Amino acid sequence: MDPIKPIFSALDAEDFKPPNSPRTYKIAPLSYRERNRLRRMVRDVVGETPERDLMLGVLRECLQQIQPANLAEALSHVDEAMASPDDKGAQARLAVLERAVRHIPAYAELIDAQQRANEEEPWVIARFVLRGWSGPGLPYFSRVDDLVPEDILDAIPAAELDAIRTQARYLMWVGPSAVGNSEPPTPSPEPPTPTPAD
Repeated sequence: MDPIKPIFSALDAEDFKPPNSPRTYKIAPLSYRERNRLRRMVRDVVGETPERDLMLGVLRECLQQIQPANLAEALSHVDEAMASPDDKGAQARLAVLERAVRHIPAYAELIDAQQRANEEEPWVIARFVLRGWSGPGLPYFSRVDDLVPEDILDAIPAAELDAIRTQARYLMWVGPSAVGNSEPPTPSPEPPTPTPAD
């Protein structure tokens, strides 16, 4: 039996240029162990990030607590948003409901935890995955104890940190060497064109 080999290596680091940025960041995909270490550090810094299903469940409870006149309709909007996370209309209706219960402590705590995660997680991920950078406004790159020091990350604009987080997540699960190595999905056959009846 062949030994299990790590899928990714820090040697596979790729250059990444965030949209509309003059700066380039070298991002390394993380090994399995590094990903576990990163998850632990995110939990230590951010705390537990509430899962979407938990948030929507608490939202339903809060709606039942405030008993709006259109409760049945509101609950159906929550169900629709759960079933269709990519439906912009459903998510917009959900956002209206979230604002309506934002003042209820149980939901406010979850929103605060989610916001804290959105603010802090990019910093933690960047500390792990960055292996270098170049471009205007960036200090000399360094790593201490396998992490980028927090103080030099201050030079990275927030939007670029978010872009680095997104790209790092992509590389963690796909890896540059895996991109394009699989066959594209077979397209569905075209439906037959209806012909007029004689």
